[in-house]
Amino acid sequence: MAVTPQSLHYHLTRLVDSQKFLIAYSGGVDSHVLLHLCYQLKNHSLGKDLFFSAVYIDHGLSPHAQKWGQHCQRVCYELDIPLSIIEVNAQPDQGQSPEAAARKARYQAFHEILTDGECLLTAQHLDDQAETVLLQLMRGSGTRGLSAMPELKTFGKGLLCRPMLDVNKQTLLAYAQQHQLHWVEDESNQEQRFDRNFLRHSILPELQKHWPSVQSSIARTARVLGESQYLLDIMAEKDFTATVEFENEQQTADKLVLNKVRELVTLSASQALTDARFNLARVHNLLRYWIHLNDLPMPSKKILEQVVQNIIFSSEDASPVVCWKRDSLQCEIRKYRNTLYLINRTGQPVIDEQVRTQTYDLKPDQPINLPGIGMISVEPGCEESKQTITVCFRQGGERFRKFRGAASSLLKHWFQEQGIPPWERDYMPLIFVGDELVQVGQYIVNKDFGNKSGKPKVFVKSDHFLA
Repeated sequence: MAVTPQSLHYHLTRLVDSQKFLIAYSGGVDSHVLLHLCYQLKNHSLGKDLFFSAVYIDHGLSPHAQKWGQHCQRVCYELDIPLSIIEVNAQPDQGQSPEAAARKARYQAFHEILTDGECLLTAQHLDDQAETVLLQLMRGSGTRGLSAMPELKTFGKGLLCRPMLDVNKQTLLAYAQQHQLHWVEDESNQEQRFDRNFLRHSILPELQKHWPSVQSSIARTARVLGESQYLLDIMAEKDFTATVEFENEQQTADKLVLNKVRELVTLSASQALTDARFNLARVHNLLRYWIHLNDLPMPSKKILEQVVQNIIFSSEDASPVVCWKRDSLQCEIRKYRNTLYLINRTGQPVIDEQVRTQTYDLKPDQPINLPGIGMISVEPGCEESKQTITVCFRQGGERFRKFRGAASSLLKHWFQEQGIPPWERDYMPLIFVGDELVQVGQYIVNKDFGNKSGKPKVFVKSDHFLA
């Protein structure tokens, strides 16, 4: 792409059907060039129907962040482009890199501010793309990771577009100097303890000495791999549709039907080695698609092999689990009965022993907040509130009656009848009226305790159990 407003207009109209654009503006040279191009376009006859605004994300990581925000305000005022400034908390979680934390916070803010049909414009360029491919290569990524940053993708309520991926850094600098732009320099961009900066300052310049067009070559490879990934996704989508579990006629994207997954990889005795390798690759492709669909980090091939060997083909009574981590994200794949579960364990608290062994009194108008669970409260006007209502956790051996006068049953059997996986059961608070177990989580186990509409009289607001 030539760095002109006409070229920008061509790329935008080729890629998106939108008239509202939000520019991610950091004050650095790359985003300043993008901002200036949008300014020129909106004052050109080609852009008369387009509306541009900008957003500056204050990560709070640099002592200069406020000054940079003021700079962005001045520039946008001069260019008559509305600017929003958003402060985010970009402090890394335990095990998370500063780069990953800042990026996550930044894109979460973009996600929240983007309006219906609006397109977010970011200023990544050819050199950024080459760096991304090399970073993914060092992580051992597959075709999805190595295809790097797409030119266009759905994002939030709209789209995310990178119109300058074909432009190298030197061209952007030349444009900035020609138009006498003034930009800020983030001092952290020089710190080679960050992986991307190390590649940018130490590795790519050396490669460029021997292969002058190395960035273009790497980006071209990324595009080819992107096409390959597109074809792999077509196959994976068909396999996913054939194996995904349905609940109430709705797909449950985090669950697959185990025996249907097994069918993809099970071979007859007459099948050749090439068929076996194809079927195994097909299941790995399905698993990668499944994980990507749930927006979780991709595991290594070794982890995928463990899922196939230790979970998909485990014995019926086994309860295997395969775990992996990326930055601060913690993921699991488990099996229960005929279902594979994909679980995001990130940030999920563990109920400590003191909470687990304690009994809590629950009174009207006095909700209780259980650490690791959430809020529990009584329905207004609940007749049973005149009696003692207590909350506790499963210790083993609990019994319940389905209705007054019925024979009692083990709670363990109720869990099994409901198909609630073992790892969910410890997070489900038990509600007693007197000595009678009446409710488990949001489930009524004693029908005499339901209100007129059949809903529970004690409300448990929690993300940590099935309801």
